[in-house]
Amino acid sequence: MPEGGRPRRRPGAGAWALAAASVVLSLAAAEAVLRMLPLTSVQRIRWQQQAQAGQIEVHPRGLYRLDPATGWTLAPGFSGRLHRPDFDIRLEVNRDGLRDRTFGARTPGTRRIFGLGDSFAFGWGVENEESLFKVLERRLNEGGGGRYEVVNAGIPGFGTYEELQLLRSVGLRYEPDLVVVAFYEGNDYQNNGEAPRRRVIEDGYLRDAPRGGGLGRALVRRSVVAGLVDAAVGGLARKRHFRSDVEKTKALLSDMKSLLDASHIPLLLVFIPDQDPDVYGRPRVLRAYDRLATGLTMGEARDELRAHCAARGIAYCALSGRFEEASLSPELRLKDTHFSPRGHEAAADEVAACVRDLVGLGAGVNEVRR
Repeated sequence: MPEGGRPRRRPGAGAWALAAASVVLSLAAAEAVLRMLPLTSVQRIRWQQQAQAGQIEVHPRGLYRLDPATGWTLAPGFSGRLHRPDFDIRLEVNRDGLRDRTFGARTPGTRRIFGLGDSFAFGWGVENEESLFKVLERRLNEGGGGRYEVVNAGIPGFGTYEELQLLRSVGLRYEPDLVVVAFYEGNDYQNNGEAPRRRVIEDGYLRDAPRGGGLGRALVRRSVVAGLVDAAVGGLARKRHFRSDVEKTKALLSDMKSLLDASHIPLLLVFIPDQDPDVYGRPRVLRAYDRLATGLTMGEARDELRAHCAARGIAYCALSGRFEEASLSPELRLKDTHFSPRGHEAAADEVAACVRDLVGLGAGVNEVRR
């Protein structure tokens, strides 16, 4: 009993109702304010929610199909257009589910390169002939060192796991002389950590498989506040798994190298740095937080990946630092950080130099660009 002998009064139902109403009103006010603010994080959440609800077209209907080997792939024979405020491009898919022409048997004297990757390699936002691997094909053929064919096997959303499965199911049939993997630092570690990922086709559109139901998931799909909280919690979880994501990436690259070694085909990894200024321009204190939460920084992960490639005999080609310079954004990138046509040309120029060095020095070279 409290001092003075008087019992404490417990809050009544009215007080609890008032507190609950205050919380609801505060959350509603925060929701309304956030929806009006031009914050990048809020815009990203709103875009994800609208895409998941089918309110905006992320890609043309029918572009993808589910695949037992890779999880999903491009639908063979698809033809259509992809529209965005800053581009309008044509999409044509060959019979193997690749954004490229149909290739026949390799002719004598022709070197064939099979190019794997995600949306950066695919050429999101540019015409196929403007994409990294098709520009690379032209650059190599301009050099006078023989005839080259470069197959664009980039598929949006792929990580190293899906690329390995595509190489097994489709790539080796192309009888490549070289396999190139375009590795995007921005999300490939995470994609590999989550692999194999489940996707579904709904009404002709590829979507992530539902992560469960209930009130919580419904709020995340509709509320900006709930979406931001979910992103923060998920972001911390991803940081805590970053070390294992990097290790899984190394293992997948080793598996790919072993597969190709059986056919005496060299492997070249093209490292594409993260192009999000919010990531590579983080203040020192936030980088220290990343180090504490993940066990290693992005820079340390880069060093480990490079060292792993050297140890396994995987040729390594890192795009130069200009791809991380924010001042060059309008020149090399689209609004969503994918390469612009000029960005693809600049990247292809650097990769062409790596390929020529690799061809000239032989398959035993570990690193062709420093």
